[in-house]
Amino acid sequence: MADTRYSLELHENTRAERVVRIALGVVCLAGAIWFIFSIRGTAASVGTAWIATGFLLVFSLWLIASGSGYTERFITIGDTKVILKHNIYLPAMLFTSSSFKYVEFKALSVDFCTGKKKVTLRLGNYYQERSVAIMEAIEVFCTGNGIEVRGLDKEG
Repeated sequence: MADTRYSLELHENTRAERVVRIALGVVCLAGAIWFIFSIRGTAASVGTAWIATGFLLVFSLWLIASGSGYTERFITIGDTKVILKHNIYLPAMLFTSSSFKYVEFKALSVDFCTGKKKVTLRLGNYYQERSVAIMEAIEVFCTGNGIEVRGLDKEG
């Protein structure tokens, strides 16, 4: 089984969307820098102007980061490892098959339990086909590596 990557985003990110986000981020960044230099030391230099400029600056950095793929959420399932990035602000976590104590399936989430911590992947209800495909791939991974599976209906 080759490594299979599933996106956890609400929509697919095409190359064109990423380029547009980066370009818009660069334009917003240039505008924020221009505002910083143009309102500094003038009568327009009031708190609200600085708050608006700060918002534009943060927004531009967010657009550039999302267009570059730094905020993308995904799960990659391979033969002996699972790579999970389910929070946009945390780095990806690598789990090997030997690090799992058990995996628990719930209605719209999966709990990955190691000896030290429990990580919950919330799948949501937006794209049910993708959620089912992810759960099936995790189940195949667990059965192939002898990992205890909890919470599945064994009657089907």
